[in-house]
Amino acid sequence: MHPNPIFRTTDAQNSLAFARERSFGTLVMNAEPVPLLAHIPFLLRDDASHADLHLVRSNPIARALKDASQSVKLAVTAPDSYISPDWYGIEDQVPTWNYISVHFEGALELQPQDTLLAL
Repeated sequence: MHPNPIFRTTDAQNSLAFARERSFGTLVMNAEPVPLLAHIPFLLRDDASHADLHLVRSNPIARALKDASQSVKLAVTAPDSYISPDWYGIEDQVPTWNYISVHFEGALELQPQDTLLAL
């Protein structure tokens, strides 16, 4: 889906609060021959500067970090639903799909093993 900007009514603080409360998302990294995905819990720092997360060593995304940090996206979503054109109660309406989604992008970096226990 491509969200029309007219429907983006939530300010950044509400979006961050949603992501912080949800604390679960889909991590995506470019790779060949296809992008890699991992469904992960995460902790968003108070200043929203970082999302702390853990990937098992055997995860292909984690293995890709051994050489260098990688650019990634983290998509955080909530329940969604179909909206029938009949819901509007007027003619000439089209169906739509309501959903909540917040996307983050940044660099994913491998951290020293001794810092992961607290996470």
